[in-house]
Amino acid sequence: MKRRDFVHHICPSIVLVHLATAVNSCKDSAEPVENVPEAVIKEFASVSTRYNDEGYYMQGNLVYVNLSNSNLSKLVNNLGYANLLDAGVLLLRTDVNTLKAFSNCCPHQGNRAAWVFEKGRFKCENHGNSYNVNEINTVSCASNSISGGLIRFELIQYKNYIRVSKL
Repeated sequence: MKRRDFVHHICPSIVLVHLATAVNSCKDSAEPVENVPEAVIKEFASVSTRYNDEGYYMQGNLVYVNLSNSNLSKLVNNLGYANLLDAGVLLLRTDVNTLKAFSNCCPHQGNRAAWVFEKGRFKCENHGNSYNVNEINTVSCASNSISGGLIRFELIQYKNYIRVSKL
């Protein structure tokens, strides 16, 4: 291929790829908004004034969370976690774009308050048992299980808000 043909045929494609990459890098990764139904966006708006001092609001089996709340600042960091004790939810940031929600009820004896996250697992400091977050061999609350995985809840994020469905 001659230089002139190369410049006219290949270079525009290269420029477009670089332009697309630059535009995508401008997206705010802390604010995922893709594939969020309009009805859910309206839900977030309807509860916007109801968050408690800890940054969340419960409505039945749904937990709405305002990630801008200072009590949830640990969730900014990779592998940062928060225990929403009264809501029954553990939140875990697994990477820049991913938050996961789990039951905070220990599968061993039902303790909810003594969690730490270490070595890729949640450890209940009540008896020292640890549980995976990979949805492998999930075990129920207070089932006397000393290993397995925590139950994961569905989570939808829109900007700095999340909705956890505990169904």
